[in-house]
Amino acid sequence: MSIWSIIRSEIWRNQSNFLIGLLCIAVAVSLVVGAVTLLAAHDITTERIVDAKERETREEMQRLENDYRLMMRDMGYNVLVLHEEQSIDELRMTGAPNTHMPMEYVFDLSTGGIEQLNHLYPILQKRTTWPEKEREIILCGVMGQVPNFQKPRFLTEEGRYRNPIRATIPEGSIEIGHDLARSLDISPGDAVELFGEPFIVHRVYPRKGNEDDMTVWCPLDHVQAWFGLEGRINGILALECVCNFEDLGLVEANVRQILPDTQVMEFGTILRARFDARARARQMHEHAVDAELAYRMRLGEQREGLVRVLVPVVLLGAGVWIFFLIRGNVKDREGEIAIMRTVGVRAGKIMGIFLVKAGLMGVAGALAGFLLGMTVGAAWEGIPVWTGAFMELVSPALAALVLVGAPGLAIIAGWIPAMKAAQLDPAVILREE
Repeated sequence: MSIWSIIRSEIWRNQSNFLIGLLCIAVAVSLVVGAVTLLAAHDITTERIVDAKERETREEMQRLENDYRLMMRDMGYNVLVLHEEQSIDELRMTGAPNTHMPMEYVFDLSTGGIEQLNHLYPILQKRTTWPEKEREIILCGVMGQVPNFQKPRFLTEEGRYRNPIRATIPEGSIEIGHDLARSLDISPGDAVELFGEPFIVHRVYPRKGNEDDMTVWCPLDHVQAWFGLEGRINGILALECVCNFEDLGLVEANVRQILPDTQVMEFGTILRARFDARARARQMHEHAVDAELAYRMRLGEQREGLVRVLVPVVLLGAGVWIFFLIRGNVKDREGEIAIMRTVGVRAGKIMGIFLVKAGLMGVAGALAGFLLGMTVGAAWEGIPVWTGAFMELVSPALAALVLVGAPGLAIIAGWIPAMKAAQLDPAVILREE
């Protein structure tokens, strides 16, 4: 009878013994593989969580940027381009510029490639008297926003703003500040006369608490004609976007490269508020990413510490268990071993029977334990089986190590009992039997 026939017979007659040994190996391998897989899955999950947090931060920052653009509509423009001869002190006292520039300046800026400026808004502003109402007002001629073609993402296919800060005043209409309209008992839709021309009140603005409450806005060409300033303006309002507060001042240098005879007023309080809000939002999201990463790192370190303790204990326990299983099997089969020795079966063959049986336990247990450990380790971290992420966890090196190491461990654990079985004296055993 060949050794393989003897081994098959041995396994068949002692199925419970073989299955217990296989189960022992499978449990040990699954614990080891599961622990290693869990650590690998933890790294993948951590990377995904951090990527998701960073993506969420970018999306949130984009949402905030859109919100800020809308808020700036209520806060007003934060840049005013003036002629270089304009006195700032006089401007503050009178509330309106008294020097003028060619209207072409606004178009030069719109095509000049200044990335920081947006929503260019030419004005011709005068402190004057509304003759029909005998009321002092600030008269502001406007023509609507001129797009910055460096920012096509904000423009329609026709080159207009998708969401303008301030819509163009319809022809034949005017808009009035809150306090002025209230004091003159003017409401939207009313017909009024301004410098001898008829207009419809298109809008009355809510109170803003500044000069706008006493301002009348009307089409630019009318104001130019009334004061003999065709083709002239005295200011260009714009919205400046600064991602770093230290960049304040760069806009003036950029504007003066295009329009050397101008000066730029930057309303620093508005810019600072906007920049600080963005900085706090970014800091909050970065802190959330860092906190999540730190938590995942602590969790990973705890699991690595557990694995360092668990793996040696499990392997030692599996080896001891197999040792006693084979030792008990040898003890139970001493009579059969003695008969095989009596009929001429060599000691090496006897030893080989038990070692091959132990090796088969190791191979079968390794396969079962590897699959079980991979599945449980991935599932623990929420990675579904047989997905792309799961396949990333499959390590050929780990599989090879398990398929070699588990049978090797079983053979080493069964070596001493197998060697003792081969060294049994058949005469002594048979006499005792």
